[in-house]
Amino acid sequence: MMRINPKYRQLTFVSVMSLIMTFIMSGIMTFVLEGGFIQHFVRAWMKDWGVAFVIAFGLNLFLPALVRKFANRFKKAQLIVYIFVISLIMTFVLSFALTAFAMNGIVPHFVSFWTGAWRIAFIIVFVLNFFLPKFVGKIVNKLMVQQPA
Repeated sequence: MMRINPKYRQLTFVSVMSLIMTFIMSGIMTFVLEGGFIQHFVRAWMKDWGVAFVIAFGLNLFLPALVRKFANRFKKAQLIVYIFVISLIMTFVLSFALTAFAMNGIVPHFVSFWTGAWRIAFIIVFVLNFFLPKFVGKIVNKLMVQQPA
């Protein structure tokens, strides 16, 4: 198995987290925006996933530190505030991009499609953000080169 230098742990975590999160989210968003399982569903999903991954990866490089700084103000509810805000921002951007991509731009009734997609995306990502980071952390830890004791 390929091992990764521990100095790349954060980059590996962001990559794996972005891959898994966008895979799930883009699949559901494709289903919603296309109105179900269309003839070329998998092809549309993979296109959406590619777009979503690029955006999510970029956001995941800098957004968590900013949101964590904000969430630290809420001592007792720090985790909830962090997950709520990061989910809100990520899904705002991703649902906008995926809706525009699926509809070939900003067309009439775009806002109603986008807000419907955003609502669904937010629920999915909010729930995933509670358990996915721990799961991804375990995967990433297994990929790291073991340092000599």
